[in-house]
Amino acid sequence: SSGINAEYGGGASGICFYIDRKAEVAEVDEFLMEVFSDENLKRLSQECLGFGLQSAHFDHIFEFIEARVGPSYRQEPSFFEHYMFISPSNPPETIQIPEGFKLGPLSLDYVNKMTKFWALEIEFHSDPSTPEEYFENFPFRSTIVKNITERPSFGIFADEDPDKPIAWSTVYINGDTGMLHVDEAYRGRKLARILVRAAVKNFQESHGSDYHTHACCQLKNVASAKLLISEGWIKQPYNNKRMYFHESLLARFNK
Repeated sequence: SSGINAEYGGGASGICFYIDRKAEVAEVDEFLMEVFSDENLKRLSQECLGFGLQSAHFDHIFEFIEARVGPSYRQEPSFFEHYMFISPSNPPETIQIPEGFKLGPLSLDYVNKMTKFWALEIEFHSDPSTPEEYFENFPFRSTIVKNITERPSFGIFADEDPDKPIAWSTVYINGDTGMLHVDEAYRGRKLARILVRAAVKNFQESHGSDYHTHACCQLKNVASAKLLISEGWIKQPYNNKRMYFHESLLARFNK
């Protein structure tokens, strides 16, 4: 099975798919030719392509992908390797939000702050002192806008500064729960756990308890992986994800 997600006007496109370990190579190739047809490739972003994959045929599939998307794309940062987790089916217990904080929806007022964090995380920006206004025209900002405006998103706000979230999570177009973040000064208060449970609860209330969301967690993000496991999320057997960036985009960042 597969899903192709095209986001027009810049940003990132993603193809996420699962190929059963019983599939023969010939079957895999036939499937890939259909997924990566000329028509489908035209729908994808011209800046960034992201591929989430669960398959024993991982290396073979990415050889095909790299040949199909062409020489204008390359991996940079060189390789995004992730764990993939599937959410539990049992309803999460409610955690009392600490005094002085509140859980609420995100709005477009917070996009620049979230974009700044994401740019630093994927190493497309290196100076944490850069003002948030700088990220108004930053690549991938449109992805965050869509996450906030088109799908459920949650933020946690501190009473001392209620105009900006100090923690958040969103849902990508493919149903992937992601962008989980807590500002460093507010960690250790179970705020990330509250956001994870809020996301699972929302999915179960909207789609039923048999619906599972998934999350991709960078291998270096040990804390998030431990959190998901402690919440009953199940780590999947093939833990890889790759991002390809167009040369025209990389040139803007001297990559």
